[in-house]
Amino acid sequence: MLPKYLQNRPFLPIATERLTLRPVQLSDADDMARLANDIRIAERLARLPHPYTLSDAHAFIADCKKGLKEGSAVRLAVIRRKDQKFMGMIGFEKVLGYWLGMDYWGQGYGKEAMKALVYFCFFVLNRETLSCSALEDNMASRRIFEGLGFSEVGTKVQTSPYYEGQKMCVLYELERDAFLNNYRSHERPLVWVVGAALINKKGQLLIAERPEGKSLPGVWELPGGKMEAGETPEHALIRELKEELDIDVKEDDLEPFTFISYRYDTFHMVMPIYICQKWVGEPHGAEGQKVMWAKYEDLAQHPLPAADIIMAHRLADILKSRGVWE
Repeated sequence: MLPKYLQNRPFLPIATERLTLRPVQLSDADDMARLANDIRIAERLARLPHPYTLSDAHAFIADCKKGLKEGSAVRLAVIRRKDQKFMGMIGFEKVLGYWLGMDYWGQGYGKEAMKALVYFCFFVLNRETLSCSALEDNMASRRIFEGLGFSEVGTKVQTSPYYEGQKMCVLYELERDAFLNNYRSHERPLVWVVGAALINKKGQLLIAERPEGKSLPGVWELPGGKMEAGETPEHALIRELKEELDIDVKEDDLEPFTFISYRYDTFHMVMPIYICQKWVGEPHGAEGQKVMWAKYEDLAQHPLPAADIIMAHRLADILKSRGVWE
């Protein structure tokens, strides 16, 4: 399930515009039991007990943690970031699946979460084919799957602890090549941005929180920004670090590290990343943004943009090899 390079690492949450998909925690149990104990959810799922008790939630959370540790399953809590509300679950074992509490139906959260998981499975887990299913009369989930490019590949009968007998279920699949071809079929502008992994003398990484009013509010990111016409990546980064953090950096102190190439809905981002361990001044949020110094394990509690997940793990490998991170 999980590639070897992701095993025995902190699981870095997946951030969307409004949501954070993170490993489920024991503190989610009360909300999980309350939301899942609803016949309208139980009748749509093949394995959900009904009634659903707090003991069921505790057992499920323990199983989720075991699956993630062993690398056999990725099952994540869907969290509304603005108020940290637990909304439901999403995950990938042999197939994709999700459920949301009734309070959150009809607001686009299901599609937003499922889309993020599909990207994660293709571009982080390197899956070649994804499968999912929905009851024949569950048109909301079926529209989500079809809107993401899944194709019907058959049907099967489904049973459930909730109802007696069997119901017809529609099977869907999406191949990585088909997903990429669909993305390439629409022209998108290429946007160049640049970022810095600032590492202080304590071996901590500086990250900044995106404020309300911008895309991905509440998500943490590396300092940096868009390159202007005629700028080199180094000159753009020096300018951005002065504007954002009020620090002065020399070009010779910017070490090229890696680059990110990521597909967004309306543009394609390319972002060179530099490691920087020397500067003049005390970094602070010069534009009013929150900043913090983080270690590798701290990133599990501070969601990064989905584009940054692989980069963050690679950065950890570099810093570990240099004795900066444990």
